[in-house]
Amino acid sequence: MELAAPISIYWDLPAGKADTASLLRTCADIVACRPLMLHLHDPGPEIGGGTIAVLERLRGGAIAVSLTIRPTALDDAAAALLCSLGLKEILLTVESVQLLPAGTALKRFFDGKDASPPAHPTMGISFPVTQENWRELPTLVACCRKQGISRLVLPMQRLYTGENPFLLTRREQQELAGSLAASGGVEGIALTIHDPFLWRAFNPDTPFPQGGCQAANTMLAIAPDGGVYPCPVLPVLLGVTGETSLKEIIASPEKKGFRRRLLDIPDDCRGCEELTWCRGGCRGRAYVVRGTLKGADAACE
Repeated sequence: MELAAPISIYWDLPAGKADTASLLRTCADIVACRPLMLHLHDPGPEIGGGTIAVLERLRGGAIAVSLTIRPTALDDAAAALLCSLGLKEILLTVESVQLLPAGTALKRFFDGKDASPPAHPTMGISFPVTQENWRELPTLVACCRKQGISRLVLPMQRLYTGENPFLLTRREQQELAGSLAASGGVEGIALTIHDPFLWRAFNPDTPFPQGGCQAANTMLAIAPDGGVYPCPVLPVLLGVTGETSLKEIIASPEKKGFRRRLLDIPDDCRGCEELTWCRGGCRGRAYVVRGTLKGADAACE
């Protein structure tokens, strides 16, 4: 079944100074599509003026807004401002355990003492997993638990930017699962994991909860240049905001046709006894690695 509009939209804002008027037009486009959740990412060292303008436009609306920023962007003034804008969640992105926020100021933000509920958003950590840092995950989880940080997101890669696809081999998945168990597991941590094989390392006894690839169905992604993609991991351009309305892109034959193609089981997965568990793996990663939607996710090997 294809939804008439996505439930979640991932919008990566431009780094540096952005055209606020253009951002607000895209924001209006998003509001018109009525998603339930909007995941904003501002990559700058400080929160951009365009980002604030977008958040002010969304304040009080029906969309639950999550904002991912760098720890350097969250000083006292920024925290007070963000708490006034009705955000559902603020995630601080770090690439290493050594960069994990610490200190009394950030702890105050995580404890929720800068605003009274329900104004204060949930605070958490976003940890983009790479080949260089995945072995830090057990330490990261333990540190979060020790510091009272109960929210952890392992975000999807942005493969439309040309990143090399990250994956764990079966042996590495087993290694990570063992290290996580040895360090105390993930009890008390609210986790978001989109990669079915990374999920298996964290939850060896629980099938991946999503009903197969949801690209171009429950989710869409908007790149900093306005490009619209099925999801952050699937670098197939569906349209460009500013040239075509988001509603038109969602309703387009190209988008609908691509979604139908994703419903087909990859040829390499037919007859696999694990298909009901992994749901075909990450179709975006398979597309980038294999050059086709018919190939299996390389993490399954």
